[in-house]
Amino acid sequence: MNLLCGAFKDFFVNLYYTYVKNLPDTTKTTIGIVCIVASMLIFVLCTKGHDKANMVNSWFLFWVSIIVFFVGVFYLTFA
Repeated sequence: MNLLCGAFKDFFVNLYYTYVKNLPDTTKTTIGIVCIVASMLIFVLCTKGHDKANMVNSWFLFWVSIIVFFVGVFYLTFA
């Protein structure tokens, strides 16, 4: 278990320093805003469908929109 947690920590640290830490603040802000707008559009798409009794008609698109939203918030937090 220790090996798995250490591997996950190393993966996250490498990912963070490669794609978040070394980017300029304007790029981080742009990526964050684009991700949040994209998550809103994906959420609107997941609510459209033939069954109007349920709010979410596509659970896959719902979870994609949630993940994209958190990525956008992540980039805006560290900008």
